[in-house]
Amino acid sequence: MARLWTLLALLGAAVSAPLECPLPDGPDSADEATCGLYSACVWEQGGCRLADRVGYQLLESPHVIHTGYELLLGRRDGEVTMFGDDVERLTVTAVEYDDNRMALTYRDTDAARYEVPVELDVPPLPTPPPSDPQYAITLTGTEAGQTFGVQVTHRQRPVITSRPELIYGDQFIEATFLLGAADLYGFGENNHDSFRHDLEAGVTWPIFAHDHGPGFDVENLYGVHPFFLGIEDDSGSSFGVLILNSNAMEYRLFLLEGVPALTYRTTGGILDLYLFFGDSPLEVLQQYHRTIGLPVMPPYWGLGFQLCRWGYKSVQDIRDVRERMKAAEIPQDVQYSDIDYMDGKRDFTIDPNNFADLPTFIQELREEGVRFVLIYDPAIAADFGTYPTADRGVEQDVFVKWPNASFIPENQCTGCGQYVAGKVWPDGPTLYPNFFANRTVQWWTDEIRRFRAAAGEPDGFWIDMNEPSSFDTNIGRVSHNSLRGALQCPHTALDYPPYTTRFVRSGFNPSGSMADHTICMASVHAADLDGAATSYYHYDVHSLYGWSESRATRAAVRATMAGRRSLIVSRSTFVGAGRWATHWTGDNTARWSDMKRSVVGILEFSMFGFPHVGADICGFGGETNENLCLRWTQLGAFYPFSRNHNTIGAAAQDPAMWPSVAAAARDALGLRYRLLPYLYTLFWRASEMGETVARPLAFQFPSDPALRGVDTQFLWGDAVMVAPILDEASMTSVHVTFPAGQWWDLRSGALAYDADHSGGVLYQVALDEMIPVFGRGGAAVPTQRNATTTAASRANPFSLAVFGAQATGMLFWDDGETTDTFKDGSFYHCLFHFGDNTLDIQVTYNDTQWMPDPTLSEISFYGVPSEPSSVSADGVPLPADGVVYEPATGVLTVHTQLGMEADHRVVLNY
Repeated sequence: MARLWTLLALLGAAVSAPLECPLPDGPDSADEATCGLYSACVWEQGGCRLADRVGYQLLESPHVIHTGYELLLGRRDGEVTMFGDDVERLTVTAVEYDDNRMALTYRDTDAARYEVPVELDVPPLPTPPPSDPQYAITLTGTEAGQTFGVQVTHRQRPVITSRPELIYGDQFIEATFLLGAADLYGFGENNHDSFRHDLEAGVTWPIFAHDHGPGFDVENLYGVHPFFLGIEDDSGSSFGVLILNSNAMEYRLFLLEGVPALTYRTTGGILDLYLFFGDSPLEVLQQYHRTIGLPVMPPYWGLGFQLCRWGYKSVQDIRDVRERMKAAEIPQDVQYSDIDYMDGKRDFTIDPNNFADLPTFIQELREEGVRFVLIYDPAIAADFGTYPTADRGVEQDVFVKWPNASFIPENQCTGCGQYVAGKVWPDGPTLYPNFFANRTVQWWTDEIRRFRAAAGEPDGFWIDMNEPSSFDTNIGRVSHNSLRGALQCPHTALDYPPYTTRFVRSGFNPSGSMADHTICMASVHAADLDGAATSYYHYDVHSLYGWSESRATRAAVRATMAGRRSLIVSRSTFVGAGRWATHWTGDNTARWSDMKRSVVGILEFSMFGFPHVGADICGFGGETNENLCLRWTQLGAFYPFSRNHNTIGAAAQDPAMWPSVAAAARDALGLRYRLLPYLYTLFWRASEMGETVARPLAFQFPSDPALRGVDTQFLWGDAVMVAPILDEASMTSVHVTFPAGQWWDLRSGALAYDADHSGGVLYQVALDEMIPVFGRGGAAVPTQRNATTTAASRANPFSLAVFGAQATGMLFWDDGETTDTFKDGSFYHCLFHFGDNTLDIQVTYNDTQWMPDPTLSEISFYGVPSEPSSVSADGVPLPADGVVYEPATGVLTVHTQLGMEADHRVVLNY
């Protein structure tokens, strides 16, 4: 069986100074469970009383003294203060899952603690030992009185080494590790200025799901992804680390005496590390994605251009925008409506005055090949008696609750009972579905079924505000648009823990509390989704709320949409949520800096298992301008998830608003739509093999250190490179970094770069010109003639672009919408191979019924040195007028009529 290392580590007990945290109604009114929530209270002789009060000092960077297994932290006035009670004994376990994956877990020996209820795809224990593990584990200090440590090596190279400064308390864990790589990427969700972490700066970043638009602060945003990757050496050998934890946390990547290091802190749970190893970053990411769950396959229409705004005044307003897009001949596949369509901003309702004909309009758009997606917020208005969704929710007991009756506020809304009532968009209080319970998933599914039938069967689900958001919690003032004061949380050790991470200490947290802009940490979620019934404090599962809603929404799609994939777009995400949902990066601002940062965000979420990711094109907040929107539209045409969206009160910014932006959109989106067969194949590879769609140059070419810091360009797969213009100061030029090899400019067809090393070229790009996009030598890329919808482009015959003297590629195709087509064998697949002037097309699965026109009608060969004397297909010479050679660019275009159900051979004869 696999080696499963277990070590019992003895940690010297210390005395914890309690915090002053009086109960709102007097300690004697509580039961023992409630009393335990208050760090300043103790349960004695059947009653809850205040413990002796002592001074407390929170140290910004706690100094740790380690002697043997005795840990001392933050001494003050001769006392030892700790962040909650110390765990006295730890069981440290190392598990070898297979040749590329292992785990290292630190658990309390004497008591069960909260652990993240996210199931990972790892072999069950016991499992056979790895046959050729890439890693080795060394445990040191296993004798009493010695300093315990763990070192993991990758092919004899140390990649992670524990430091002796380990703190493991009831509400605080801190660990420091030395790392075997200086090129480190990942961790989030944060708004990073660079893709590679700046170890010299050594910034401490918080992670905790938060309704906070990306700004310039060191801030935590909507989701939680404690995963990072390091490139170890010039060979590209790499490792990845997932720290599976959902409590509020923070991390710091820095240099410790010149050595890359990580200090990680969290406010609960356990220290649970999963390690992944590979000969390249892309191998590591495949291992990671396979472990957390392979990403969902989007519908084909979900790859088209999408348009939205908050502030549509009526259905007619949306009709006018749609007509403007059609008149400008700008491709569009999806139209959204934000909360404007709702009656009183309540889920599952339609404004009867301004949006009464929304169901009819949805059907009209579907006839044009355009799909409709509506927004859904998780918070449900507590409008009992007039709002059936809320009434049914109460009947089925689906909402998050207070721990017991003693927590219910004096001003609790009528009919809200023991439910936690917050405040979001509706005029009154709102309740929060507990998506960890089966009954809630069933209720959510039923509400979606009812509403889709009444609303014209919209095609997708945009789930927003699911951190979850609650306005002005603990602010102590009247909430946004209500006469009722905002939610006030009791002073429990959960809502006001002894260590709060940088999230609470930062200036963007106006409440100075863990529950800033959300519900109270002492709220309770009953859970039974995975069998055994249990319950969780919101303190532990807050960052899983969007994850749980995504899972529930995907379950509703399966139950209500008859085998169709649909599109679920979620703002808050957690490890593994990419199995169910797509992500957009939230409420950015119309600034050039935000456009640049969007590239970093897309690359990070590709790492996190969200290949279908994008940012709001032209910016959500603030006022965009023509030139910014033009360049952002060109970039956004190559986001895997391509959507323009902006806020209420700002001027409209759909691409048809300016003739120059409309022209840029036609060019850029035209190229996107031509490349959709290739892009769709990439998504299939991601969903079945764990590959990435958008990827940084460093991950595709990891043996070139010069590419490690490039984050203003990106690749689609390994064949297409996009070089956007991101700088206002030089909006008509861009410096392009080329990896070694041959690269062709897709705008002109000319060879742009040819060298055995990476290099840079400065391009002048006028405002009426397309940004540079390149095809890589060695790639064969399937394409299709573009149209203004994917429904129309899918009806066109196929083409193929072949780059260089040797090239390979593939095409995956299905109906674009049905679930599990690959598993069910309802698909088409073929391989392309070009060499020695011969193109072979090998069909590996020939179900072409999904192709309206199953014909390969055109092949373009890039880099042909001279015109061939003839071109033959399957041994038959093609007509001379069907073969066109351009000497200036070296592009040979061959017109064919090859049925794609069979193998073919095309030969360039000289």
